[in-house]
Amino acid sequence: MKRYGVVCFIVLLLIGGFGWEAEASVPSKPLAHRVFPTSRFSIDKILARPYDSTVPFGASGDRVWATSPQGWAFRDGVHLLYITNLDAFDLDIAADGQSYIVQKAAYAPSHVHMVGAVGQLLKAKASFTYIIDNAQNPLTPPFVPEKRWTCWSSGHRVDTYTVDLGGLRKLTSLDLYFYNDVPQGGGCAPPAQMEVLFYRHGQWIPWGHLLTDLKPDKNTLHFDPPQLAERVELVFHHRGTNWYTGLYGFDPHYAPDTKRQASRPVLHIEGDKWITQNDLLVAEIRVTNPSAAAHSVSIVMSSGLKSGPDRFQEERKIDGYPVWLEAVGFDGRREGIRFAEKIPAKKTQRFLFVCALATSPAGAHEKLEAELHALHPLAQQVAAYQGWFDNNIAYFACSDPLITKMYYHRWYLLKKNSMNPRMGHLMYRAFSEGRWTSDWYANVISYGAGHQMYEARWLRDPSYCWGHLLTFVSNPRPDGIYPSHVTLQGQQGGQYTDWITSCAWGLNKVHPNKALLERIAPMLERNVEGWQKVYGWGGSPLLVVDSHWWTGMEWQPAFFSFAHYETGGGAGTDPKYMTPLRRVDLTAYNYGNAVAVAKIDRLLGRNAQAERMEQLADSIRKAVIEKMWDSKDHWFVDLRASDDAPSSALEVIGLYPFAFDLPPAGKGYESVWETALNPNLFWTPWPIASTAKSCPAYSQDGWPVGPGGSGCMWNGPTWPHANSLVMRAMANTLRHYAPCALTRQKLYELFYSFTRAQYKNQNPLYPWTGEFYNGETGQWKTDQRDYFHSTWLDPLISDLIGLVPRADEVLEIDPLLPQGAWSWWVLDGQAYKGHDVTIAYDAEGGHIARDFRGFAVYLDGKQILHTAQPVHCLYDMQRHKLLSPP
Repeated sequence: MKRYGVVCFIVLLLIGGFGWEAEASVPSKPLAHRVFPTSRFSIDKILARPYDSTVPFGASGDRVWATSPQGWAFRDGVHLLYITNLDAFDLDIAADGQSYIVQKAAYAPSHVHMVGAVGQLLKAKASFTYIIDNAQNPLTPPFVPEKRWTCWSSGHRVDTYTVDLGGLRKLTSLDLYFYNDVPQGGGCAPPAQMEVLFYRHGQWIPWGHLLTDLKPDKNTLHFDPPQLAERVELVFHHRGTNWYTGLYGFDPHYAPDTKRQASRPVLHIEGDKWITQNDLLVAEIRVTNPSAAAHSVSIVMSSGLKSGPDRFQEERKIDGYPVWLEAVGFDGRREGIRFAEKIPAKKTQRFLFVCALATSPAGAHEKLEAELHALHPLAQQVAAYQGWFDNNIAYFACSDPLITKMYYHRWYLLKKNSMNPRMGHLMYRAFSEGRWTSDWYANVISYGAGHQMYEARWLRDPSYCWGHLLTFVSNPRPDGIYPSHVTLQGQQGGQYTDWITSCAWGLNKVHPNKALLERIAPMLERNVEGWQKVYGWGGSPLLVVDSHWWTGMEWQPAFFSFAHYETGGGAGTDPKYMTPLRRVDLTAYNYGNAVAVAKIDRLLGRNAQAERMEQLADSIRKAVIEKMWDSKDHWFVDLRASDDAPSSALEVIGLYPFAFDLPPAGKGYESVWETALNPNLFWTPWPIASTAKSCPAYSQDGWPVGPGGSGCMWNGPTWPHANSLVMRAMANTLRHYAPCALTRQKLYELFYSFTRAQYKNQNPLYPWTGEFYNGETGQWKTDQRDYFHSTWLDPLISDLIGLVPRADEVLEIDPLLPQGAWSWWVLDGQAYKGHDVTIAYDAEGGHIARDFRGFAVYLDGKQILHTAQPVHCLYDMQRHKLLSPP
């Protein structure tokens, strides 16, 4: 506990600016929208950390983003929307014959700062590289499987991987890390055979050993005697008939070289790189000569784009839609891609390199020139990045630094995953599911869209939440159901279970937009009715899912419960052998959809349509209660579609009806929480389990009954997606249902557990939001990070702090934070219905402002309530009258 307290104190110091005592000079006036002068923060300081290839790149544009590009610029990991892996540009820097590489780098969300040192940069090329991989990935530590190169799908049975060592070196050994995804059904395995060739003195020399015993992960090749080489080529003879080779680590070791070790840097070289909101990739290099004599420097800009005489220019296509890229450098006097200059004694020379993307050559050129000739481009980037947060989010701080830091990480997460393509069928702001890898997660995906919109509704700019809704409403399938994902070409794939339509009412309660609702109401109704028509088999209100793959919750045990949880014989992979289920989750979602659309129709005076939606919602509720409630286990369960037989599996979705207020209150259904909070069933050390421990298929690591399972498992591990809906169900229960086993403390326990899990190994320096984690240990079971598939901000703001969205003009504050959880907290300047709301509490006083103590609520800067302790209150914003407490 002492160590944890010290860590938290250090984090609080790193964050800075939380509380009037933290800064020596405090501004006398608050920022716009805020009440307290100390309500200021620096997003770069809060989220700063060391930068390496495992740390996601923070800055992103409307169409351009990056995973974790290494080196001086953007030689790898750059993506256009969701499919293009781009080698944008790199920089080769040398001074007086010595090459400079990045020795260390520091990350801030707005940019990465780099410091150089003399060294040799490895460079790789391959006979073939799969589109989402990169040949440079295995060259820099740490060596982890997600940072891989593969030649998957090359069509060859022999491929090569060649590394330039940057000069003639004496190799003593070589560590190779082979990528292997065969256990997950993938197509890469260590090669059956491998040859090694060394390039020296103008010719390739075979090592003379044919290696046949290569294994997954690390393999060490010892060279005795050591081998001289400028380049190393690996020749892979692929295993089997359809597997290919992949590497995620290439680590050479050299004999001591006294000449190299004696080399000393002549110049001091540092730099910064960033991506602007309007899709510019920028690298600024500053070369300082501390000596008494002039020294020469050479900087060469290289790129995978087509080169002209003095710049790079190329048209690329994304799903058939053209974009134009232009890249060039500037030294303050001229533009070009090669610079060789003398730096005078005691002087600093700045070089700026930019790659611009636009939908036309003229647009790319105009943006490029504006950035190249900016007086202070880095300061401009930092100010613009910070400005987005200052203009869009409320200031928040509390007595727990882990919660405080996570608040800003989650807003960073939202911004990082935001896109505004304005191309093809993606004409509005939208969100990707995760910008860490570019294969699938970077798409606009329906399954987590409800979470994304509920987080985004708390931004001051409503175009983010409404834009994401419009992206799906504008691209439905012919039957009205929203597709699994939307691309520039429109709706794609099949579908996931979703509650997107229900969110329209939730968004309108924070950012009212009656005109927009009038425009989309018919499409919302069509979505609700489409679900019922296509999946209400036999006219039942209980909706059917006929494959666990499109639930978004793969390997849910209920789908196998009628076969004793055996998954063989194609039951897990072949739709012909799957058991269709009437599902609790999808049915609850469409109940929420119907209720929301009914309220929208009533608001718009579409009374006939509203009545139809209300009747549907009533029929769904009645059927769920009559057929899905298991009175023995106190749980809502799935039914076999053929005969409505109940599944024996208890799954986390049994709580989802409460997320939409489906069960009637005071009728005993609140007993579901006795089951949910039972540590022998769902309440694991890191709750909440996706399947009860009583299920024969329960596991945190695999599928314990026969064959089955994959990389995504819903038979026990904890999923942020599920936690988000469960927290919503908890808040609804505490506010709308009879007293039961559920308490505010349990809501906070789940919220805090989820918060702690979002730090890698619980290290407060490394926020990490992944896909799912082990419910026993809290360790992530996924390589995905910066993953936007859950809510955290919404339960913090609307439930714990208690700014409750309503359809009328009454401001309701109802904090569900248990007493004593935080000794002080403040949410300053939260946008709500065109107003600014501030909620603050300080038990002892002095943390928020010098003279502030107790609990207070402010509306548009004016205090409307002050009490000793947090209370539930109602305030009429039109008549400016406190309704309760009196």
